[in-house]
Amino acid sequence: MEFTEQDRDALYQTWMSQKSRMRITQMEFSKKLGMNQLDFSRVLRGETPLTMSFISHFCRLLHLEPRNVFPSLKEGRENGPKVVYLKSRMSVDGEIQNAYIEGNQVIVEYAHTVQHD
Repeated sequence: MEFTEQDRDALYQTWMSQKSRMRITQMEFSKKLGMNQLDFSRVLRGETPLTMSFISHFCRLLHLEPRNVFPSLKEGRENGPKVVYLKSRMSVDGEIQNAYIEGNQVIVEYAHTVQHD
């Protein structure tokens, strides 16, 4: 999904109002997002593209519904098919050697140590 400058403005305005309400610094919030403060600042300034993953995480941490914050998500909510963005994590019993995508599949190659008794 493509996000617009209006979405970026909404992100910035939401951040400015929520950070004072929650009494949290940009550095503290960046850590909660799993990024450094410079990367978060780049997203706020428009130097890094917005992604649905970032928006979902941002809103989840602020206890907000993304479609109530971002204009691009408000527009398509009444009619037509809905797109839901999901994130999956997995653990493997070994050391990951390589990961890649084929179509709609993620392939993870890993080394597993087998001990003989």
